[in-house]
Amino acid sequence: MIEKLLSYQPFAKSLLAIEHSQKEDATVIYGIALAQKKGELDIIQTFTGEHVDEISEYIKTAAQANLVITDEYILSKEVTNVGADAEILAEAFPNLNLNDFYYQILRTANRSFIAVCRKQHVETLIETYQKAAITITSVCLGGLKMAALSSFADADKRYSHNTEVSYKDGEVITIGIHNATSKEHYDIEGLTFTSSYTLPLAVVLDAVLGTETITGNIDSRNSELHQHYRESRFFKNTLQFGIGFLLLALLVNFFVFNTKYKKWQGLQEELQVYTAQQEQIKSKQSDVNTKEALVQSILTTGFSKSSYSIDQMIQALPNTVLLTTYTYQPLEKPIRKGKAIDFKTGVIAITGKSTDKKQFTNWLRAMERLSFVETVTITQYGLDKKNTSDFELTIGITSDGAAN
Repeated sequence: MIEKLLSYQPFAKSLLAIEHSQKEDATVIYGIALAQKKGELDIIQTFTGEHVDEISEYIKTAAQANLVITDEYILSKEVTNVGADAEILAEAFPNLNLNDFYYQILRTANRSFIAVCRKQHVETLIETYQKAAITITSVCLGGLKMAALSSFADADKRYSHNTEVSYKDGEVITIGIHNATSKEHYDIEGLTFTSSYTLPLAVVLDAVLGTETITGNIDSRNSELHQHYRESRFFKNTLQFGIGFLLLALLVNFFVFNTKYKKWQGLQEELQVYTAQQEQIKSKQSDVNTKEALVQSILTTGFSKSSYSIDQMIQALPNTVLLTTYTYQPLEKPIRKGKAIDFKTGVIAITGKSTDKKQFTNWLRAMERLSFVETVTITQYGLDKKNTSDFELTIGITSDGAAN
């Protein structure tokens, strides 16, 4: 709709202006939200409320707003002086304490329009809107911003909620109070609205086009508000980006960790299997070593001694004696699984049969004379019906009596 919009870059795609005014001694708030799309402005919505908390629910597309104050705390005057701000203020409001008041001045060719408001009231409104999550980025006083519509005025007068502005040759002639209860309907470059939203729309157009120059000590406060908004927005965007990056990093780390953990878990399971198998192998190897040592001991000591003792005893054995068993180092007790094998060391156990008691006795005496025999004990001797005697002997031998 307007060529200058093509080069304008707003801080957000949505533009919001709010008029804080009064109606019949009660607060009334008018708001308008516009969106910039492809160099054009479109009205998104208009809203009206009696309290700041009421209008916060209407603000969906913008959290920052331009505030224009037109309530009973605004004092307005018109003078013919168009000089410096100090001269205009001295004529309009003599002895005005600028430490307590904000002011704005609109100059035309031959007159100046002044609006003043106590700083305390302005700061209170800014804080009130801030509590309702609406960030104020600029503050305007009175109906001075209606001058932004001068180039679009197709009539001598324009009305807002409580202001009447007269135009001539694209310039503001008068700014007065409007008390009419009826609403005017306007259409500016395709933007259709009622007179209740004329001033908020003018504030947005002035912010976009910057056609009118309005001076005042409130400019420094507006710069602070604007800078605060930029800083808070930068911090918010940075925080969101940081949180998003952190979550993404955590997500990537989770997938990497999960993959590595599953692999580590698989290796742990394999390690447990290998460890169990190794323990079993060690246990079996220990059993084998024990048995091998036992066998080796028997092979290296037992067989040589037993062979020698058998040879010596057999040489003295009479024909009337028949040996049934000959056991070198017999077991202490039967072999059991998991139990140690105990032997009767230095002992030979012999069983057999004898048909001649005298020759049996001579054989025993012959064995007692053997160098490696310490004792010969008859543990059992009995005669059966066939004159054959069963016997059992226990022979104690020395540890070094046998030769290899």
